[in-house]
Parts: sequence; structure tokens; C-alpha cells
Amino acid sequence: MTCEIGRSETVAVFCKLSDKCDQGVMDLAREAVSASVAKMLNLPVPTPYLVTLPSSLANSVPNERIVRRLRASSRVAFGSAALPGQFSPWYSPNRISAGMLPIALGTFVFDAVIENADRRPANPNCLMDRHTITLIDHELAFPAMVIGSLGLPWETGGMEWLAAEDKHIFFAELRRQASKLDYHQLRESWSGVRDTDLQMCRSAIPAEWKEAGPTVDRALGRIRQARRNIDGLVTEVRRVLE
Repeated sequence: MTCEIGRSETVAVFCKLSDKCDQGVMDLAREAVSASVAKMLNLPVPTPYLVTLPSSLANSVPNERIVRRLRASSRVAFGSAALPGQFSPWYSPNRISAGMLPIALGTFVFDAVIENADRRPANPNCLMDRHTITLIDHELAFPAMVIGSLGLPWETGGMEWLAAEDKHIFFAELRRQASKLDYHQLRESWSGVRDTDLQMCRSAIPAEWKEAGPTVDRALGRIRQARRNIDGLVTEVRRVLE
């Protein structure tokens, strides 16, 4: 979709509607929180947007299936900026360059914290071009079950559920290059997550997604816990990779 930002700027986005999401606006909220936190951690995700859908939009769409979805969805959707250039899905067994190791390590820990089990070789949710990668699709993060059911990633054993080649796209390469990993940047990224930014993220959740409020609060609480336990995060990720 081409969307207006203010009166003079437009942006092309991939727009996710609440209709057909397993949990409606809660899944959109998970996308928004995950993308916002990834930005705070300097991980490569498309710029996220909240997209207000005009009530008249359905009248101008010729595809009846999409019309039904628009009419059944929240008037606020989640948007991801369309990427320039030629991106294709990550495929295994891709090799990670030395320059990409900090992003791969940061992504592995990020997915452990948000309990995202959906970045596997069979469904990578990661795009790549010749020089970089971009992480997408986080609607299964912060699952509806009690957060922490897969283990606390800052405690011993808390990342074990990701510690296999078929569980995460970067696990094999991170383990292969474990001696080259630098955990200083990981510590800095998590320590740099500010409460003011988390509060802004919470405030940005639109009234139309009100039922997602408890999910968002639990998700942001999880991020605060991870930040407080950065030493444990580093210890556990080193244990499963080295």
C-alpha cells in the first residue's frame, strides 16, 4: 500500500490487517512492539508504521476477498516499510560474514527474549540481499501463553529450546564461529534500552487495539527483565553456543 505521512510525504508499506491474524489486533501489537524493540537494539527491521485505513478504502478495491478483509479488520493496521533493492528469503546453509556476526548474535538473543520460535530454516522470516539481512514477521512473539513458559533466557537452560540447527536459522553459524563472537556490543545494546523509549512504545498502541493492552504490558515487562539480567543473558548464550 502507498500511505501518506502528513500532507506531503508518502511511503510504500506491506500492510498486515487484523482479519486472518490468529489473535487479531493482539498479533498486530506483537508486531509493533517487536519491531520497535528491535530498532532500540539496532537490529535490522523495516521501519514499522501504524496504518489508519480510511472507511472509504474498501469502496475503491476491486478484489472482493480483500474488501471483505478490510471491512472485518481494525481500522488501524500494522505496516512495514517496503525494502528497496532485491531482497530474497534467507536460506540455509548460508554463511555469515564476520561483519554480520553481531547482528546474528543479537537476533538469536532477541528471539530468545521475545520467545519467537518462528525464525527456523523452514520459515526463516529473514530477508537478504548481497550485503545485509532484514528481520520480518513477529506476530508469534510474546506468545499468548504465560511469557516465560519456554524458560527464562537469562537462566541456565533458558535458551536450550533454540539450541539446534532446525530451531533457529543462525544457530549453526554462530556455533561454528563461536570463538569470534564479541559480547560487548550485545551488552551495550541491551543496556541502552531506555525506559522512556519503552513508554513511548506503550503510548503508541492505538485505542483501536485496546484489547491488546495486557499483552503489550507483559511484553514490555519482559524486555525490562532481560535488560536487568544482561549478565545472565550473556552467560546463557555463551553456554549454548560455545
